[in-house]
Amino acid sequence: MISELKNRISQKNCIIDESFKGSNSQNYILVLEISTSEFYFTVFDSVSKKYIAFESYEFDSSYNYDLLADLFSVVESQSSLTSLKYKTVSCSIVNELATLVPNALYEEDRKKLYLKFNTQLQGNEFILVDNIETIDSKNIFALPLSIKIKIDNLFSRVNYHHYSSSLIHDVTSQNKNVDSAKLYINVEKNHFEILFLNKQKLNFYNSFKYTSAEDYIYYLLFVIEQLSLNPEHIELFLLGRIEKNDAIYSITYKYIKNVKFGSKTNSNDYCYQLQTLPKHSYFTIFSSFYL
Repeated sequence: MISELKNRISQKNCIIDESFKGSNSQNYILVLEISTSEFYFTVFDSVSKKYIAFESYEFDSSYNYDLLADLFSVVESQSSLTSLKYKTVSCSIVNELATLVPNALYEEDRKKLYLKFNTQLQGNEFILVDNIETIDSKNIFALPLSIKIKIDNLFSRVNYHHYSSSLIHDVTSQNKNVDSAKLYINVEKNHFEILFLNKQKLNFYNSFKYTSAEDYIYYLLFVIEQLSLNPEHIELFLLGRIEKNDAIYSITYKYIKNVKFGSKTNSNDYCYQLQTLPKHSYFTIFSSFYL
């Protein structure tokens, strides 16, 4: 099985700064982002306050979470980053099994009920909670059992998070003193997220699956209509897997006139090679939420 899976994985990025030393790994934080279609790894040096390594792996199609544990075994054997003992490890899970609850309404013993109200659980997930201080809310999410077992066996001191927590945290942090209305769209391989901020508050957040640019623009225009926004005037920022030559960018610009690329949080530094990546790309993995 493992040998067959090797042909389904391709490494897209392998960036390791010359300052990276395995003997210093006790000062490093390893951040993993795991989805059904790709894995991201990055290393943050807690002494220099700098990201010093990044690897990304992409699959030939999307897989279920049980098979992801085997795919992770293949990547683990290829990666230059997974064999070290880190200060801490943060594992970010990418799925649609998450829901936001304001702190004022949250009750710990009801967290599974909150999640079941908005999602369909399989029954073998761990229910975990992120606290997002910037919006005074809890993000309740489901962590697949197979992934938890795999990561816990490989690393010690693992903190689990939902990827949407880092997205919401960093976007709202960047706009904590901004009153103007803004739309943010985080584009990934087969899903995208929309955030609407106005008067320093998050007014809307949702995630959508898509297979084409037409799917994408349908959901985007529907959200704009429901929020009573003017596509001629609203300021829209793009994040994630998107470039100017993509069909999604072209169709966005066709309907929305004020389109810009966003950027990662500026409070942390990046090694030289990572600075060459577009500032809007890989937004959720390079997040201060994990640190």
